[in-house]
Amino acid sequence: MNNSGWPGSFASGLHAALVRRIPPLQNGPELEQLSLALIEALEQGNLTVPLSPEREQLVRGSGWLEGEASPLVLQGQRLGWRRWMQAMDDVVEALVERARLADPPPADRLRPDQLRPDQLRLDRSLDPWPDPPSSLNREQRVAVLALDEASVVLLSGGPGTGKTSTVVELLARVQLHHPDLRMGLAAPTGKAARRLGDAVRPRLQGLPCGTLHRWLEAGAHGFARHAERPLELDLLVIDEMSMLDLALMQALLSALPPRCRLVLVGDPAQLPPVGSGAVWHRLQQSDVRERFGMGAIHLKQTYRNRGAVAQLASALRDGGIDAFQGSLAGLDAEANVRIHRESSRRLPPLIRKHWQAHHRQLLKLAEGLLECSDAELSGQAKPLLAALEQNLVLCPRRRGPWSLEDVHRSLLGEVIAEDPRRWPSGLPVICGGNQPELGLANGDLGITVGAGDQSRLLFRVATDDGGVDVKRLHPARLRRLEPAVALTIHRAQGSEADAVFVLWPQPLDSSDGSDHDCRLLYTAITRARVSLDLMIVP
Repeated sequence: MNNSGWPGSFASGLHAALVRRIPPLQNGPELEQLSLALIEALEQGNLTVPLSPEREQLVRGSGWLEGEASPLVLQGQRLGWRRWMQAMDDVVEALVERARLADPPPADRLRPDQLRPDQLRLDRSLDPWPDPPSSLNREQRVAVLALDEASVVLLSGGPGTGKTSTVVELLARVQLHHPDLRMGLAAPTGKAARRLGDAVRPRLQGLPCGTLHRWLEAGAHGFARHAERPLELDLLVIDEMSMLDLALMQALLSALPPRCRLVLVGDPAQLPPVGSGAVWHRLQQSDVRERFGMGAIHLKQTYRNRGAVAQLASALRDGGIDAFQGSLAGLDAEANVRIHRESSRRLPPLIRKHWQAHHRQLLKLAEGLLECSDAELSGQAKPLLAALEQNLVLCPRRRGPWSLEDVHRSLLGEVIAEDPRRWPSGLPVICGGNQPELGLANGDLGITVGAGDQSRLLFRVATDDGGVDVKRLHPARLRRLEPAVALTIHRAQGSEADAVFVLWPQPLDSSDGSDHDCRLLYTAITRARVSLDLMIVP
């Protein structure tokens, strides 16, 4: 699962172009293999690769580290593309600079409605802010208070550590003191944005929430929000930061007003983004975190008890595959994790049995949703949409044994290649691209209702005011649509479910396990709220 999805000819062509542009002092197949490794790293969201002593000697002998025009740069014992590394450094510096806003003028020079968040603390003795609730632990209380002093807050933590509840308390505190503050909520995907909005909305009404692409008004020609037309915000919260790539972060920073504060939230152990440049992972490195001072907070205490799931996640995060294997061996019969060792690469029978039962449930809940009025739709569709996200079947890749294609072909047959209007009722589907005109974002989950000419797609869509509505859409209106009986692990980032089924079609072997594979498996198992079924080969 570590091989690049780009064809070998692409890497060879890139290497040849580099050789022509900057002839190396020493060339050979080993240098070309290093180019391939760097390209593969980019595909996995990483800007660097670790260097063995042999490879370090190789790259130094090439001359590709010398001078400002050199294509490669060393960062400790890691090698990366100079252009990408410089862009990442620029993003870090821009965030550090934003975190160190200049001291504001004295508060008495401004009316209360003119005060920015960084000025509110100057007059707290006259109008004290409420203390954070005593139900929060020490790290959470520090995070809630961090925005008093810091303009950029980095809030990290694993699943169930209370990141979202901390954000809610932070926002409630700010809104109570300064109700006119322009605040917004964002995430890289529609699913993640919707989860954030659902968590915040019961406590704080009226906060707009959407994908970053929606905030930036993405279109065919790029983003309509930029330095000349910035976002009208004083505070922006971004969840699931591990999914944010370098290019999107650059676009966001360009569109932010100079005084807009940021609260960045995420789990540093999850997968890097699909695009190149894992911004969150860079921000979580100790040398960078130190530069944000009290604005960098890591939550450790777990509140959402996930039993053996939490134990396995901690073992994998802290000790790698070997520790994970040891934890698997110590599971008792009553654990909420079940291991299925499959001797065949055929689709495990458990997946087929699960889909049949789940599909029957969805069909029953979908009855009558074509006939009800638009006004009734949101209420009547609520049980169906809730059931749609109760279970997740996850695959590490799109092709091959136990892949996304394998699952859909085995369970749905040739129907997956047909017109979506011929897909059966009750089939989970996923939107494959951003369509802001419909209120849809890449990764939004929906479901087919009805069949044939009466077939419609039921989706929760974002409204212009930052809320959520339920719509019935004709399949022809979606430019990219796929079945979603299963999802790739990358696609599932930002999602959670009560029951999660993970297909892992390779042995759990530390000798063959990369850091990327560890993050992939960690991301998969931490999607489970209640139970986890892990299918592996011997």
